[in-house]
Amino acid sequence: MKNEGRFLKNPTNKRKRLHIHTELQIMGFVVPILNRDFDEIRQEVRGRIKEEKWQRRLVLIIVSTALLLDNMLYMVIVPIIPDYLRRIGAYKVKYSYQLTNDTVGSENGTEYFVSKLHKIKEYESEDTSLGYLFASKAIIQLLVNPFSGALIDRIGYEIPMIIGLVIMFSSTAIFALGQSYGILFFARSLQGLGSAFADTSGLAMIANRFTEEAERSKALGIALAFISFGSLVAPPFGGVLYEFCGKPVPFLLLSFVCLLDGFMVFMVIHPKTQRAETGERIKGPTVFRLLLDPYIAVCAGALVTANVSLAFLEPTISKWMTDTMPTVTEWQIGLVWLPPFLPHVLGVYVAVKLLKRYSQISWLLAAVGLGLEGISCFIVPFATTYTGLIIPLSILCFGISLVDTALLPLLGYLVDTRHASVYGSVYAIADISYSIAYAIGPVVAGTVVANLGFFSLNLIICLSNVLYAPALSFIRSVYSYKPFENDFDGDYKRDVSFNESEFYGSLENQHFDPKQPGHQYAYDQVLPKPPVPELKATLEKYVKYAGVVADSKSQLFQTERFVEHFYRTEGPQLQKRLEEIADQSSNWINHFWLKTMYLENRVPLPLYSNPGYAFDDPNFHSDNKDDMFKYIALFIQGLFDFKAVVDRRELPSDYSTGMFGGSLMCMEQFWYLFSSYRHPRLGVDTLERVDTNTEHITIYIMTVMKDGKIIDRDNLAKQLARIKFMADKSITSNHWPVGFVTAVNRDKASLAYKILEKDPINRKSLEDIKRSAFVVCLDESLQSDKMMSKDHPASSSLSYMISTVNNRWFDKTFQFIFTEDGLCGVNYEHSVAEGMPMFKMVDHALNYIISKSLNIEILHYTGYGKQFIKSINASPDAIVQMALQWTFFKCHGKLTSTYETASLRRFKQGRVENLRSATPETLNWVKQMENENASMAVTGYGIDNHLWALKDISLQMCDIMPKIFSDAMFRELFTFRLSTSQIPWLPDNAAVGYGPVVDDGYGCAYKLSDGSIKMQK
Repeated sequence: MKNEGRFLKNPTNKRKRLHIHTELQIMGFVVPILNRDFDEIRQEVRGRIKEEKWQRRLVLIIVSTALLLDNMLYMVIVPIIPDYLRRIGAYKVKYSYQLTNDTVGSENGTEYFVSKLHKIKEYESEDTSLGYLFASKAIIQLLVNPFSGALIDRIGYEIPMIIGLVIMFSSTAIFALGQSYGILFFARSLQGLGSAFADTSGLAMIANRFTEEAERSKALGIALAFISFGSLVAPPFGGVLYEFCGKPVPFLLLSFVCLLDGFMVFMVIHPKTQRAETGERIKGPTVFRLLLDPYIAVCAGALVTANVSLAFLEPTISKWMTDTMPTVTEWQIGLVWLPPFLPHVLGVYVAVKLLKRYSQISWLLAAVGLGLEGISCFIVPFATTYTGLIIPLSILCFGISLVDTALLPLLGYLVDTRHASVYGSVYAIADISYSIAYAIGPVVAGTVVANLGFFSLNLIICLSNVLYAPALSFIRSVYSYKPFENDFDGDYKRDVSFNESEFYGSLENQHFDPKQPGHQYAYDQVLPKPPVPELKATLEKYVKYAGVVADSKSQLFQTERFVEHFYRTEGPQLQKRLEEIADQSSNWINHFWLKTMYLENRVPLPLYSNPGYAFDDPNFHSDNKDDMFKYIALFIQGLFDFKAVVDRRELPSDYSTGMFGGSLMCMEQFWYLFSSYRHPRLGVDTLERVDTNTEHITIYIMTVMKDGKIIDRDNLAKQLARIKFMADKSITSNHWPVGFVTAVNRDKASLAYKILEKDPINRKSLEDIKRSAFVVCLDESLQSDKMMSKDHPASSSLSYMISTVNNRWFDKTFQFIFTEDGLCGVNYEHSVAEGMPMFKMVDHALNYIISKSLNIEILHYTGYGKQFIKSINASPDAIVQMALQWTFFKCHGKLTSTYETASLRRFKQGRVENLRSATPETLNWVKQMENENASMAVTGYGIDNHLWALKDISLQMCDIMPKIFSDAMFRELFTFRLSTSQIPWLPDNAAVGYGPVVDDGYGCAYKLSDGSIKMQK
């Protein structure tokens, strides 16, 4: 009714608009259900289309339609072309005569022989010509797919889909109007070109839009059902229309649908707009490189084997039915493949349901499918009735559906976890597999039947399927590494359900032997290098971010001038040098980022750099200090148990979740957790590596291992108690904590270190600290400590972890802190690794000693959590970032450069990039975070690492630093007053945090749970 009022108040509106008012009468009440003008409806439809949920549905509809059309076009010619080619005189005709003696009965009951001469009409080379015509599509598709896959990876999925549909439209129209064998052959070949683009881009588009394994399996299963339906319904569809309407009609109808589907792609998905928003794309591996991956090669072989049965039987079974089942009519022969469509759909449904519940049985489903195909093909020649034939054909189609539904999603998973998450080339391999089967089927099958018989053909198919099925057991090992929550989304869950020894072994029996060479961690070798962003793209984003924090238009104008000058002068040279460095190194980012972010930074490590993590309450509160020492002893044993796994390179791989879910993560950070030391130097610190054969920790110096075996808990506890007693006894008011030298400005720390090294005993002590696995800090009770708050104990505990400087050695990677009243935690030096390896290590140690965790009270918002945010199609991380931005603006009246870590571990030696959440699109903040900045950061196309690298290179190559780097705006953009991190792995009862990176800034760590949001600043 609101619209009616608006129009009544505006009677002078000259523009006539169609007004709709529809009412629905329910139980005597009149309810208006639609009362709006067409413009509003159109705007609402456009808004819905832009929603990710509707985008995915539309993509599935468009792709399924394209696959349906392609397979209908492939099979629709089966009942049409043989008869049509005969009618138009495409073959040379020759006649032969055959003399037969027929028995004839007379009226009186006697029989006698009559010789008859029969005239037989033969079409020269008909079988061969039909075979080549049928196979030409698959042959062209097979040849084009390697190139179409690479092109799709380069330019995206939508434009190739449009190209494919346009080509399919053209080929189908030519087929409708063509009246010679040559034109029909050309049209059929052209269809193969279109299919190479449409099929591959369609499957890749589904894999790209449906990132969760269960959703991807379901979506690809639906697409497979349309493929099957197209193949099975096309012959009766074409036969009926050809019989009653003529040859052009079925092809013209299909060409019209092709055009309509292409129009939907262009109008709905907007390929140009989407490409502009996503920016640079990841470079994926080529088809040939992917085929070198044994897992992908085995899957491709299975797809070929599974589809050979259908490709061989379709062109041969009609003639066999005519010869062996004389009572079967032509229409029954044409419809013989239609009933098996239902088992095919059933197979898709069963496979999707099983994969949703048991995601690691893809190989088993495919093997069962191949086995069913082999058995059914063996049975087919023994069928004597029409119904008896449909049964094995139904089993055959059920088996094919199991294979395809299991392996197509697995190909996407393999690319996600072992390569780069671009899908053009891998689904080109799938299309190649189908094309191989359908290219050789029409040509080879007829020859085999002519020379060996129909039974021999089926026996060959049976043996190939049954013998290949065991090979699929090889791909079961792709799931042998346990995924770990490691991205923007997902709660951390401590896994206590598995047997520790199954993954980690027994420390007493299997500790790392330094004399034995470590195993190379194979999967790290297939990780791609991070890309070097294009200079122009980075500078455009830089100007955009500068507009957020600029105080005035004149300041922004000056920055734009500096950027333009840099792009025309020094920029290209520096970019070229950076690309040369990238070619020569595994990870160009670390070449600059580690030094800029950490080692050059002169601020003290506590508060400004080293984060802290307060553990769950261990519950050893007791007047008896033995409880504390026994707990610490067990914790130390747990850490060395984890160290043994790391040293043997047996740690299960991590996989990302969220936006780029399923990507294999680089594990190199884990290898240096216990063998790294940050040495203070003037100007730039050094990150040193020591031997992994470390058998002591730093308290004073305490040996915890002997002959490769860890000391038992009771002896460890006694040593800890003795050390604590000696330390308490030796403390006097004249002692200054020697570890304080690691807590000051880094240049001062370097000078103090040099002074200490002059004494031989000190030098030996410093070397022992450096070579130790970690530091253990034994502190007194904190109940009387002024910094401990009774109202917020967890926050106070965290503050203690990151700010206390007594009894600490901040240069060592890990300091595990224990107090007599039960506070436990860790302070860690951040340049060695990100938070994820530390959390995983601590969790392993806690699982080693405790079976349940107790709640620690901490402030958190419980009005809603990520579950509700997801239900309204928003990003939980974006909501929190928006709240932080709004809070900062309310406090300071403007936005500031914000740092939020985005993991780059999907690349070789990857660390982090900055997400930069302070963007101009504040009003569209949620969508902006999820769709653009996050994807650019985690795929290696953020601006921070790129600009820092260019600045570092300019110091070596340029006499005068480019003004873009000396500009005040550059300093402002890299002054992060708001430093944030999402910690999805954090247990509910623990707290983690860090200090601000600048004096007037904030450090904020947060965790998103299903029903709450927890922040720690």
